[in-house]
Amino acid sequence: MIMDLNREQVSYGSADQPAALADVMSVDVEDYFQVSAMEGIIDRRDWPSMACRVERNVHEILDLFDRHQAKATFFTLGWIARRYPDLIREIAKRGHEIASHGMQHIRVSSQSPEAFRSDVRESRALLEDISGSVVLGYRAASFSLTPGTDWLMPF
Repeated sequence: MIMDLNREQVSYGSADQPAALADVMSVDVEDYFQVSAMEGIIDRRDWPSMACRVERNVHEILDLFDRHQAKATFFTLGWIARRYPDLIREIAKRGHEIASHGMQHIRVSSQSPEAFRSDVRESRALLEDISGSVVLGYRAASFSLTPGTDWLMPF
């Protein structure tokens, strides 16, 4: 499984209070064969027959976060959620945010606006149904918010 562990420090504050620093952690929940680098090598139709590592690896990450009392946003593929709904429930049960990474890791830049909206709606509904929590976040596959995807902004 490939997971991007993204950690950023962000500051927040107001005119009355000085800015405070907060650590932000996110995890992309996808398997090794689902990343864009594998597009020309592994056909999406073959995904169901591939050996998945995602369950074991996410549980290791969850245990690590528990040991360090860390929380994260888990940007999760709908394909993973459909195949491993108990994994999504476990992430949510442990107090992490569930967010969408689309259904099948398709770059925004290769989708029509209609296909994108359909993909996001499907993944959001699925993740909310499984996790029992509201899904607010979305992360585009492979940094695919590029020139030419400005149609996405009013979405």
